[in-house]
Amino acid sequence: MNVTALQQMTVLFVDDEETAREQMKMVLNSFCKNTICVGSADQALAALQEHNPDIVLTDIRMPGLSGIDLLNAIKQKDTAVAVVMVSAHSEPEYLLDAFRYKADGYLLKPFNFHDLLELLSDIATKKVATIKESSNGPEKIEFVLKILDTLGGRRAEIMEYVINHLDEDNLFHGTYDEVAEALSASKPTVVATFQIMLEKNVLTRLKYGTYRMNMDATV
Repeated sequence: MNVTALQQMTVLFVDDEETAREQMKMVLNSFCKNTICVGSADQALAALQEHNPDIVLTDIRMPGLSGIDLLNAIKQKDTAVAVVMVSAHSEPEYLLDAFRYKADGYLLKPFNFHDLLELLSDIATKKVATIKESSNGPEKIEFVLKILDTLGGRRAEIMEYVINHLDEDNLFHGTYDEVAEALSASKPTVVATFQIMLEKNVLTRLKYGTYRMNMDATV
C-alpha cells in the first residue's frame, strides 16, 4: 500500500447512514490528507465545490439522488475526480451502471477495510503519477516507471517516496533514518535501496542527506 500517495489525497465519503460515516472518518483520517463525510448526493455536490476532493466514495442507494446520479454528475464536471461506488447489493445492474458512467472502482458492504485502503492506494498512486507527468513531462514519468520496474516490495515504495519528494532541481533531501520513519520501514531496507540506486547511477550523493536524481541514467 502506497501510504505516501494516500497522504496527499482528500477523500469525500457519501452515505446516508451516520454509523457508516463515523467509521469511515475514523479509518481514513489515519491515512488521508483530509476526509469529508456527508449524508446525501446533494451535500456531496456542495462539498465538491468547497473541498475539491481527489477521490469520492459514494453509496449507491440513498434518499434523493442516487450514487449513480452523483457519479454521472461528477464525471460530467471533472473526469479527474476518481469515484468509487459502494453498495450492500451485488445485483449486476449496479455494476453495469457504475462502469457505464466510468466509475473508478466498486466496493461491497460490509467493508473489508484492507481492500478499501488497497483500492484507494492504487487510485492515489495513479493520481500522483499523473500529477508528476503533467508537471515534469512524459520523459520523467517514463524514467520513474523504469526505476520502479527494477525494484519490488518495500524497495519500490522507498524509491517512490524519494521520487515524490524531489525538489525543482531533482534533489532529494533526507537521511536514511528520516525515510525509514516516514514509511515505517527498516533502516537496512532503506540503506540497501539507496545503495542500489547509487550503484546504478540513478542517484548521486552530493553530501550527507542530499542526493541528485540523474534523469539520463540508464536503468
